[in-house]
Amino acid sequence: MKVIVLGGTGFLGASVVEAFRRAGHDVESCSRRTGIDARQENLLLQYMKHVRPELVVNCAAHVGGIAYNEKCPVAIYEDNLLLGFAILRAAHRAGVRKLINIMPNCTYPGEKELYSESRWWDGPMHPTVLTYGMPRKAIWVQAWAYQKEYGFQSIHLVLPNLYGPRDHFDPIRSHALGALISKVMEAQRNGLDVVEVWGSGHPVREWMYVEDAADGILRATERYNDLEVLNVGTGTGCSIAELATMIGELAGWKGNFVFNTSRPDGAPRKILDVAKMRRALEGWRPATGLRDGIARTIEWYRINRQGYFKPGVHHPVAAL
Repeated sequence: MKVIVLGGTGFLGASVVEAFRRAGHDVESCSRRTGIDARQENLLLQYMKHVRPELVVNCAAHVGGIAYNEKCPVAIYEDNLLLGFAILRAAHRAGVRKLINIMPNCTYPGEKELYSESRWWDGPMHPTVLTYGMPRKAIWVQAWAYQKEYGFQSIHLVLPNLYGPRDHFDPIRSHALGALISKVMEAQRNGLDVVEVWGSGHPVREWMYVEDAADGILRATERYNDLEVLNVGTGTGCSIAELATMIGELAGWKGNFVFNTSRPDGAPRKILDVAKMRRALEGWRPATGLRDGIARTIEWYRINRQGYFKPGVHHPVAAL
């Protein structure tokens, strides 16, 4: 089928483009880098009418970790609100058969520890992610209205935190795993024996390798057609402290971590209930274990990250 992946040059989007192409689909990658600002409905509609896709996968988002949410709340809120609104309207007006919309797990109530789809509306989001989560949740309400009035089909897949090659690695924009890899690798490079970790280290997070996420999205596109949200994840988590230790070990760094408790922790525990996923996707589950995925990500960082070179060995620098 003809498919447009919005945000197709981004971290998740690039892997989704690859997964859909491997499955034999004719895929167009669309983002601001390719000249299309998805916040502008008329521009996006013109593009969709030209391409005439049957499916649109929405991976477009203005996103970052806790530090970035704290720094840029207005831009995060307004951009994501505009993205969701324009994308759904343009897809409907262009005659798209099905919209696949990617949701963050922060759209769940902040006090829940296990995120089950039936509890998605059961309370407020955590305040540290409100400006990101609320506009992402608003697109579901818009989609509900479009299905009710026009019969427009869309599915909404909730993903955990992602990691892997091509991730954000700067301390402000990235999530904890990417930031920790960057800090540890730079500490190793510069001979430092201490790395600061934001927060207490106690919060538990679920992590999914980005290529597994793309495969799950493809599987859900083929097999899931319900408007109600569907979790796509591993269903397991580890604490930030455990994550830091694992990254240090896999990188071969011998230093110590210092936890800065003046920085926010965020929600105490964020784990997706994947029972519905396994039923709906006929037993599918992510293939990459956390240690293996982190090892692959560290190796990618070693080879590709600008400014990082092994002693005596020149590595090509990839554009991020």
